Amino acid sequence: MEIIVYSSSNCGFCTNQKEFLTYKGIVFEERDIDNDVQYFQELKDLGASGIPFTIVKEAGEIISTLADLMR
Repeated sequence: MEIIVYSSSNCGFCTNQKEFLTYKGIVFEERDIDNDVQYFQELKDLGASGIPFTIVKEAGEIISTLADLMR
């Protein structure tokens, strides 16, 4: 399983999300959209409406997003 968090360095909600995952011992990859235009484009292509935007992948396929987990 792979967890990816799209975030911004000046986003308080992003910081909280990453701190929570770290506290729970959950390994994740951070993709800072401020420092990499490719990550920003990926975020747009995923249809995200804001950050932090978290996806969960298995075998390269997205199986869940944060929006899915909150339902």
